[in-house]
Amino acid sequence: MINVVIADNQILTQEGLVSILSTVDDIGIAGTASNIAELEELVKYLKPEVILMDNDFSNAALAHSHFKDSRLLILSNKENREHILELINKGMRNSIFKRCTRHEIIQGIYATARGERYYCEQTLQILRGRDAVNPLQGIEPNLSYREVEIVQLIADGMTNRDIADKLFLSVHTVKTHRKNIIKKLGFTFKHASELILILSYLNDIFI
Repeated sequence: MINVVIADNQILTQEGLVSILSTVDDIGIAGTASNIAELEELVKYLKPEVILMDNDFSNAALAHSHFKDSRLLILSNKENREHILELINKGMRNSIFKRCTRHEIIQGIYATARGERYYCEQTLQILRGRDAVNPLQGIEPNLSYREVEIVQLIADGMTNRDIADKLFLSVHTVKTHRKNIIKKLGFTFKHASELILILSYLNDIFI
């Protein structure tokens, strides 16, 4: 059972999310909060696996150690590219819009609970809007499956040691893969948002 706390200052949004999630057998609603103080109390005593929170709570959540044992799924109504990039570069790896589908809300919670990155389809569409520059423009991304896997893990914030342990590789091998990826893509992994954008284009090729 995945225990979820919902944090949103709009009661209708809270009730709508509770209604959606209450139909899923392996997701439980541990509680709801309308402000950061209520959220801190719930998290302190209930220790949920996932906090589904309105974007207005995100800055406070990042600043408090209370939330370090819970995974955050941001629920936002700010559908602009700059805002999405800001969230990603602050370390928010899981984000959905309030107008996304029921399926995406549920899949976002599953992915967040597993520690995986998740962005709804609208998020990726906005990142790849008409004015967005394809970071792979003019590049033949002849990455191996393993190299794509390593790009995904780097985007998840994993260190070389973390990646080596997860993939049963040596740290030296991981470093070699990183050098090869940089050589092929001309990218140095400086910004999380750029990694996410690259992955969205790579997925078109490898999936």
